[in-house]
Order: sequence, then structure tokens, then C-alpha cells
Amino acid sequence: MTKLLVTGASGFVGGAALNRIIASDFPGLDISVFLRRDSQVAPILAKYPGKVTAKVGKAGYTDPVFADLVKQADIVLHAGHSADETSPIDVFTENLKDGALLIHTSGTYILTDFTELDKPTSRVYDDEQDIKLLTSWPIDHPHRNVESKVLNIHKLKPAVNSIIVSPPIVYGISTGPISRTSKQIPKLPEIADKVKANRLFGTGLANWSNIHINDLADFFEILLATYLQDPSKLSFNDQGYYFVEGGEHVWKKLISALDEPLVKYKVIDSQHTSEKLPSWTLAELSEVFGAQDAHQFYEVYRSSSRSKATKARKLGWQPKEKDIYSTLDETVNVYLNGLSD
Repeated sequence: MTKLLVTGASGFVGGAALNRIIASDFPGLDISVFLRRDSQVAPILAKYPGKVTAKVGKAGYTDPVFADLVKQADIVLHAGHSADETSPIDVFTENLKDGALLIHTSGTYILTDFTELDKPTSRVYDDEQDIKLLTSWPIDHPHRNVESKVLNIHKLKPAVNSIIVSPPIVYGISTGPISRTSKQIPKLPEIADKVKANRLFGTGLANWSNIHINDLADFFEILLATYLQDPSKLSFNDQGYYFVEGGEHVWKKLISALDEPLVKYKVIDSQHTSEKLPSWTLAELSEVFGAQDAHQFYEVYRSSSRSKATKARKLGWQPKEKDIYSTLDETVNVYLNGLSD
């Protein structure tokens, strides 16, 4: 039996990945999930009876329960608070056994040039051509402190390998057992609802790559299948960096496209759309949402990040789902029905 440990199974990405892997019914795969709350156990076991073992560590990644699971694992798919939390990487470094594989989920916010906020970028990073740059960013880049620790595991334990999966903006409704939505796109109707207005952030000209959650889950399934059947087709460690993208959006076009469903579902009226109102200022955002959230919104929705998933496509993966603009009506509807996280 091959022991697979999944973190983040209660979350948006980890839950979708778990659902796809279980649906694929890999022979000889023993699946465990690590959770932080007792309340998360029942929904997962109910959805996958007899197919997954759930363990709870209430102290989070520092809980001895987690270390014990890591010691037993042949493969870890890490998607629970994975991009920015260093404590689980320390546990992996200490406890992963020889021959184990860590699949770590990061994100392409690491590509953002913060001196060029509110501007479109023409720079598209390729996970094959730009691999040396992608694995050697300065430590102050988002996620880099965690990614550097992941890459260091193999240097300390040569018999342990890692793969970093770095998606861009993820959209759509997850098939996972608990969390159904992401943060960045569903946050926009929430902001509009709070102030009864839909507004741009800056010029709105910044641009991002994106990926539907189902297409991302497909890639995790293909990655796992390839590893189990023929790992020689994969790249690992300093070469094992995989983008997963299926389309692109410009923030102005996306926020403007939200006007229609927001009016349709009576979140805002037709006089308070992005076309009729000025852009947010940081001071206005801070007054409504507080300084911390305001800075986050003002940064994320004026940032750019573009990536190209060359390696994923060479494994036979292709995005199949509808584009981000086609999901905005659903996004607003899900928010209003209380299914957003």
C-alpha cells in the first residue's frame, strides 16, 4: 500500500484535490487527511465512507498527531495554509522518510512586481524556461520563505523529493467536502454588498493568469498518477516547479463584468456600478474595512501575475472548464446563498 497524506482536505483546493483523487480510485492507495477541528471529520467521512482516514491535531501543525502522520506517509499533498505557513515545512523536514515525496501547493503571487502595481505586465513566466529564476527569488517575495524551505528538504535529505505546484487566481466552485469557494474572486461581491456599490481598485489595468478549481484538481490527479506509474516523467526539487493556468483576466474587465449579476441579484442598484463610480482610494477602503484588509484589497486587486504551465501540458494536462467571466453569475449567487467561506 502507498500511504498518501493530504492536508487542507477541508479547504477549497485541498478538498477538490482529495475529491478528484478518491474518484480516480487509485489501486493500493491508503489515504489519510490531517484536520485541525473535530467538526471537520464527520462531513469528510460521510462523503467518502471507507475511503479515507481522518486524524485531528487541535494544536495544528505542531501537534504530535501531524508528525506521526508525516512519518508514515509515502506521499504528502500539502494544501492546507500551505503557501505562507512555515511550521509544517519544519515538520516535513524532520519527519519525512527516505523515498517520500512532498507535493507542496504555493501560488503565483510570488511573480508580482510590487514596484509595478496598477499596471499590466507583458512578462509571462514559463515553468520550464524560467526554472532557475523561479527557484531562486529573493526571500522577500511572497511565498518565497516557505518555498525555500521546501526546496531545502532535498538538500538535507537527498532521499526525499519535492514538487511545488503554483496556481494563479483560482475560481469556480469546489467539489470538496467542506469549503466551496476561494478568497479573491468571491470577496468582490462581498465588498460590493457591504457598501452597496461595485468599484474598481486603481486603474484596473493589472492582469493575472487564472485557473478553474476543477482544472487544478485534474492536475493534482495527473501528477499523482504519473508519479505512481512512471516518476521518470516528472521533475523534482530545484527542477520540480509546476504552474497550472487556464486563462487570463484584467481586473477592470472582471470587476466591470460583475456589475450585471450584482444588479440582477439586487446586491447593488444600476446607479452604483463600476462604470458609474470612481475607483476606491486606499483611505476610503481603510475607513470601511480597516487598515489591514484595505491594504490587502488595494494590493491584490492592483497586482499582476502571468504564468505559463508548460510542464503540466507536457504531462497531458489541459484546462477544460469555462473561463472566469462565465462563472461570475454563479459566484454572486453562491455568495448570496451563504456558501462562500
